[in-house]
Amino acid sequence: MIGKTILELDRVDSTNAYANRLLSGGPVEEGTIIWAHEQFAGRGQHGHSWISEPGKNLTFTVILKPGFIDPEQQFLLNKAISLGVLDFIRTLLNNISPAGSNTAAHSNSGHPQGISIKWPNDLYIGNKKIGGILIEHKIMGISLETSLAGIGININQIRFSSTLPNPVSLMQIGGKEMDLKEVLPEVCRCLEIRYHALREQGPDNLNRDYQESMLGYGQWRKYICSGSLMEGKIGGVDNLGRLMVETRSGEMRYFNHGEIEFTYYTSSQT
Repeated sequence: MIGKTILELDRVDSTNAYANRLLSGGPVEEGTIIWAHEQFAGRGQHGHSWISEPGKNLTFTVILKPGFIDPEQQFLLNKAISLGVLDFIRTLLNNISPAGSNTAAHSNSGHPQGISIKWPNDLYIGNKKIGGILIEHKIMGISLETSLAGIGININQIRFSSTLPNPVSLMQIGGKEMDLKEVLPEVCRCLEIRYHALREQGPDNLNRDYQESMLGYGQWRKYICSGSLMEGKIGGVDNLGRLMVETRSGEMRYFNHGEIEFTYYTSSQT
């Protein structure tokens, strides 16, 4: 279902914005992909820009109609989409990284191939960002009427803006250029598997996989909260999608996006 219809665009403000305009014109088949070679106003979380070299990366939006998800449980969709993208990246890395190679994809981050989800929905290899997701919902009554999952994955880009602190691409890791038109169906397949599993099997496996794939899960790390350095251990996310962080005193604290900042240093103590 996801990717059955793909609308390929040369240039657009943002694929989410285009999808919104498309929906305002009438019914759109669920799973439709809006894929743009260039976005001149791509958006990330909380108004940040998504900067991507034209024609080098995958930047697209999936139109979904997840009426089976309670609006209060909408973060389940973030989990499904994030895991779908993670599965896709892992598949490509298996194909391009020689066994035993000493790359960022084989770092000791505690996750297979060093791939993890930096809450709420960025994709990391080691301590470098390879992808990001922006999901926008339209709620009608007591259900999610439509959801737009905007996805950006760094594929072939090798030079990035100096304003981006820690980007990486599959090309930089594996040294192999990829045909975007050939790999897009694979990411659609991975997304479809996770979305179908959520719809048909419920959230239990999804919750476990997301939690185990989280950057910093179960590790004592340093974070910045309200301008101060704090030490904590991620314990997962709650039903509202808030990050759960245990302190050294045993208190469990809950954070919305923007209230806590990750650092890249683990604690010297276990």
